Amino acid sequence: MFAHLKENEASKVDNPRPVDLSPECLSMMEKLMLAQAQECVFHKAVMDKKSPGTLARLAKQAGNMYGEVSAIFNQPAVVQHFERSWVAHTQMKAALYDVNALMEQGRQYNSETKIALEVAVLSEAFKRMQSVKALAKAVSKEMAESLKGQEEQLTVALTKAQKDNNAVYLERVPVFADVPAIAPALVVKPAPPTNLDASTENLFSGLIPDSSAKALSKYTDMVDSLSREQLGKLAEATDAARLALKQADLPDLLEALDGSAAASVPEGLLRDMEEVNTIGGTQHLREILQEMGELRHHVDADLAACQTALDEEAAADVAARSTYGDEWRVPQSSTLAKHLWEKLHSYRSTMSQAAESDSKVIQRMNENEAAFAALTPDAAASQLPRLQAPLVSTGPADPAVVVASLRRNMEALDQLSSERAGLEEALKELKAKDNILPKLMAAGSSNTDTLFDRELKKYDEIKADVARNVARNTELLSAITRDAQAFKAVFEVPAWRASCEAAAAGIKGALKTYKEVLDHLTEGLRFYMSLQDAVKQHQQQCSDYAYTRALQRDDLKQDLDRRRREQRESKAAAAQQLSYMSLNAAQPAGPAYPPHPQMQTPHVAAPPSGPQPPAYMSFGAPAVHQQPPQSHSGSGQYNQYGHQPQQEQQQYGGYHQPPPQQQYHHQQQGYPHYGGQLQVQQPYHGSYGGAPVGQQPSAPNPYGSSYGAPPPGQQGYSGYQPYQYP
Repeated sequence: MFAHLKENEASKVDNPRPVDLSPECLSMMEKLMLAQAQECVFHKAVMDKKSPGTLARLAKQAGNMYGEVSAIFNQPAVVQHFERSWVAHTQMKAALYDVNALMEQGRQYNSETKIALEVAVLSEAFKRMQSVKALAKAVSKEMAESLKGQEEQLTVALTKAQKDNNAVYLERVPVFADVPAIAPALVVKPAPPTNLDASTENLFSGLIPDSSAKALSKYTDMVDSLSREQLGKLAEATDAARLALKQADLPDLLEALDGSAAASVPEGLLRDMEEVNTIGGTQHLREILQEMGELRHHVDADLAACQTALDEEAAADVAARSTYGDEWRVPQSSTLAKHLWEKLHSYRSTMSQAAESDSKVIQRMNENEAAFAALTPDAAASQLPRLQAPLVSTGPADPAVVVASLRRNMEALDQLSSERAGLEEALKELKAKDNILPKLMAAGSSNTDTLFDRELKKYDEIKADVARNVARNTELLSAITRDAQAFKAVFEVPAWRASCEAAAAGIKGALKTYKEVLDHLTEGLRFYMSLQDAVKQHQQQCSDYAYTRALQRDDLKQDLDRRRREQRESKAAAAQQLSYMSLNAAQPAGPAYPPHPQMQTPHVAAPPSGPQPPAYMSFGAPAVHQQPPQSHSGSGQYNQYGHQPQQEQQQYGGYHQPPPQQQYHHQQQGYPHYGGQLQVQQPYHGSYGGAPVGQQPSAPNPYGSSYGAPPPGQQGYSGYQPYQYP
């Protein structure tokens, strides 16, 4: 339509040309309609569950079209003609459908397992969503609120995609500029309008003169007043009939005479029994009992699980104490779990009391089950006396005549009620068809009152029918009231009512007992439901306690086992060291040979007399003893204790004392090479300057005996004591 106006009609309008018919405005309206049509197609595709790729292309085209409309709104020709809210609205729509296109394209990449591309497009969509939110606030608060759901959906999808890529796919996420662009899909186009020729139509036929409109309004008010009056009379007649019948206990008395069960039962009792049968009666009580039993079974199972967890933990604690003795210094289970055991015993006591209450309620229900089953209108009516005519009538009226007259009047009253319903429909139909507008326009404004009187006469027939119906209704109600009084007197209705009330006492008692049992069972059901929740929570506490204690127990066991293992290893190492020291102390003393720095080859002599060292002392060396040369040039350097430095001693096979750490951990280290063969090197356990065990010093120590070698003829200091390892 707007394209047709722009091409065919806009140029025909002379100056000043309205803005609505300017080419810019018509072009903008055309594009706006097309954008809205594209938007409708997108939403229909969403409802039809089209593929994400198709939805992305449709949304992209809708965004582009709204963008074009927004640009036209800012043109000088129309910028002042429309409200600024339209500009913000179209800008927001353009940005929103760009976000929709990116979200749908992300779904498409996800279905193709292109997670890196999905992360890229969803990240860009999240950035653009922030701009959409700002534009939506400029439109309206409701529009901004409507975007929260879509923003949450976008956030969840982006978080999941990033998590999947970081944990599983490990693909490099490209920049958005490298992602393939979404190809828009245009599915709407303008269609030329048809049937624009109105030359054969009277376009102003519906226009009404002001005088005729006022006259028509006055006539309409008159018809409405007449209709309300007649409908009110019919409604009053219906209400009067209902009230009179209720006061006369009709038609209940006639139904009771015919043997109807519901008519014999008192109204309040009947209503209570209907409620009982609606909820299921005795079967409803059985269902509640069954549900209570299931809940009780679950509670017992949860309590058993609590006790099992605590018993197993206590048994494990006892076993650990028996294994480790005094080393097991953690608090006892009986102390830590005391509050858990107390609560467990409290729940069991509560369950015992609840079982006693349940047994009492069940016993009461079983005792009254037959009475509960009889709480139906038919069963109750069978226990009540029936309404019937007396064997000998003492009154002036014949019971049969009274009943016949009462039935006849009741039937006539029902017929009048049906006629009233017909009169209401006829009046409403006549009012709907009452159109005097053509007559008003033809008659003018001078003869309206005469026209109104003539037109209102069509309602006279209905008014007469309403009056006859109301009058007949009043007559019948008077006759029915008179016949009802005679009926009550002949059939002794008050006495029958009293006997029914007396007979219904047992039914009322059973109904009261049923309600009490129902209340007790309902309360018990609520109790077991709340108790189950509490026991579930206690079971979780017991499980957490047992699990925590198991972790602590395992850690402590590992620590104690490690300490015991270290103690055994330490004792074994100390015993081996003491054994080694005792062997060294038992070796005979041999001559001491001072080392010579120029010595190149060892002197091999016959083995000395006396006991030989054990075989393991000469591991890897020939069974000979090293004899140093008898003379040397004396050019070697000696320290202040009369011995060469340790480095030279190692180089020429001299004896030295290993570090204390090596003596403790490696008792048989320190075997230097001498002359290409492994020689025996005995550790030194004496004081500073002493000769190795089994050797005598070759010359007196010039520095005395404080730190030097022992005097001639002595093996060492008499005060020497082997080192005792802790």
